Amino acid sequence: MRAALRHLPPTQRAVVVLRYYEDLPEARVAELLGCSVGTVRSRTHRAVQRLRDLLPDVDRLEVRR
Repeated sequence: MRAALRHLPPTQRAVVVLRYYEDLPEARVAELLGCSVGTVRSRTHRAVQRLRDLLPDVDRLEVRR
């Protein structure tokens, strides 16, 4: 997972780390990154899609909403 995270752009990596490793709500992530909640959602979506592409052996990454 760490190696795959390194392949993400910094903004997507930050969103993934804050949302899933730090378990922060979207609103808090948006506040920390100085963007809208919608931006957090779209960056999260793109990041998870990219991680799925990079980690094809993982049947399904669990995404909490």
